[in-house]
Amino acid sequence: MLIGISPLRIGFAGGGTDLEEYHEKYVGQTISATINKFTYVFARLRNDNKLQSLSPDFASYLPPKTYSKIASEQGHEIILSCLKEMKFSKGIDIFFCSDVSPGSGLGASGAMACNIVEVLLKLQNKKLSKKTIALKAYGIGHDVLKWKIGKQDEFGATFGGFNLCTWNKNKVDVKQLSLNKNFLKELEQNSMLFNIGYRGHSSKILEKQVVNIKKSAKAPLEALHRQKEIALEIANSLKKNDLTEFTELLKEGWEQKKKNANGITNRTIEQICKISFLNGANALKVTGAGGGGHMYLIAKPSRHKKIEKALQRLGVKKVPFNFTDQGTRQIELNHI
Repeated sequence: MLIGISPLRIGFAGGGTDLEEYHEKYVGQTISATINKFTYVFARLRNDNKLQSLSPDFASYLPPKTYSKIASEQGHEIILSCLKEMKFSKGIDIFFCSDVSPGSGLGASGAMACNIVEVLLKLQNKKLSKKTIALKAYGIGHDVLKWKIGKQDEFGATFGGFNLCTWNKNKVDVKQLSLNKNFLKELEQNSMLFNIGYRGHSSKILEKQVVNIKKSAKAPLEALHRQKEIALEIANSLKKNDLTEFTELLKEGWEQKKKNANGITNRTIEQICKISFLNGANALKVTGAGGGGHMYLIAKPSRHKKIEKALQRLGVKKVPFNFTDQGTRQIELNHI
């Protein structure tokens, strides 16, 4: 039995500039950090050439079938695409799930793709570089499954930790930040994560962003340019152990992000933001493409209980978390 574990991430700034449509024309830049919420893949080789797959997240079960008899199976598209692209033909039992539901805004789909790719590589006794794995997982999502996605989720999941990524047309540069331990503790103590309570519609929102990029819409494009600057500035604030500057930049980044496309915010999200600020939040942002999912928030620890109680009345639940520097990894169990 092989267990794959791949972390989710919180994107601080620059999301949207990792879209191919943007960084084929301009240089993109994102800053994100992985957290101790994960996707999981449990895989075991079979003695025949059949595939059996179970996905509780999509409430979907695929009974043992030979590959030649499998077409498209709802809820198992990511598994089937990974198997095909990795040229994996051995019989396998595979179970995959996540700590969060689909549409979380925490990069679960990208993390899952990386997780499956790495598990299949391990079962084939093959090795690839982290960049190659991230690009392979991105290609499966973007080119095969036709997801509207950027690249930061796959790179965050594969590398783990705090990553400043620079996106060029034919090159990706990943700078891993090593934070001061005391500052990391301070950042965690001031951080909060909330489940807004409904799924975001990332594909639709990202499609709108792509349209805005292609037609060079002035306000959205200027906002994206500023967000990649903020990504670099946030990285510098983390290096300087400057929580005040980090907070101010996070706040500005959210205001800029809302200009990317319609649907990133809405009345419900604005109400949640308003209540958060009234109860002591200093900065916040909806994670991922927006429109729902999760919200990351900075506030003094003394304000946390007040914010949590106020948001509970709106059906918004706190999600305990810590940052983690571990990227995608595997655990091998020989007695199952």
